[in-house]
Amino acid sequence: MAANNITEVEMQDGAGTLSGIFLSLVAHSCQESINYCEPSFCPFQKPHIACNVSATFGPKCGPEAYFVTMNTTNVALIVNMHNLYRSVIARGKQNYTKRDYFPTASRMPTLQWDDELAFIAEANARHCVFEHDKCRNTDQLKLVGQNLAWISYYGMVQTDAQLISQMINSWYGEYVYANPEIIKNYPRNYKGPAIGHFTAMVADRSNRIGCAMVSFQESPWIRKYLVCNYSITNIINQPVYKAGATASKCVTGQNPDFAGLCSSEEVIGANPFGFL
Repeated sequence: MAANNITEVEMQDGAGTLSGIFLSLVAHSCQESINYCEPSFCPFQKPHIACNVSATFGPKCGPEAYFVTMNTTNVALIVNMHNLYRSVIARGKQNYTKRDYFPTASRMPTLQWDDELAFIAEANARHCVFEHDKCRNTDQLKLVGQNLAWISYYGMVQTDAQLISQMINSWYGEYVYANPEIIKNYPRNYKGPAIGHFTAMVADRSNRIGCAMVSFQESPWIRKYLVCNYSITNIINQPVYKAGATASKCVTGQNPDFAGLCSSEEVIGANPFGFL
């Protein structure tokens, strides 16, 4: 393959598929004053990724590492892509076989950006190590989920928007391996092809997202590592979303910009399953 056409994509999901057993838009200066080492952030006694977070990049990043700025353009791209896909699902317009479609969603909220989730995503991304952290909760959100993607390329020009789009499309593309039974009840000990990125994207108990992306070099490769945190993770033996007439359970009506989604005013509880 020609050097000007080399791209590799890797993904990880399921940071935290939980078995039976929240959302503040604040500036980084405020988040940096939060003590994420407090045990209350991680009920299962796992280390929080933002506990004593370093202000520098990890040793795997190299001297050329930098954060891709989550400016209004990149934030809008991430949020809008998620909501467009959620709209497709909510309206029952996504087929998983040639003839069969996912059920419509009765209460699919609009996903909105959360600065604190983005700050915590930065704590993972700054290590330049492609792996899930063990805990990324906030004071209110105790079941935070996570999608990861990693693109490597050389000899070609790729914009950040193109790369972000590729990674999000790859996550959503797992829908081909899912089906209504998985949507109805997220399985225990699932052994098939990856589905967890897709299910995290369309979970109806999730209404917040925050992401970070780092760029670094491992000659000859340029690597871009995207970390997105969601206000809820995949929960075993619970529905990904509840089926029903599109938006029929939305208390605040539909979003005029994303058909089938509840309005941005829809309130989703920080702990919707009552586990913690």
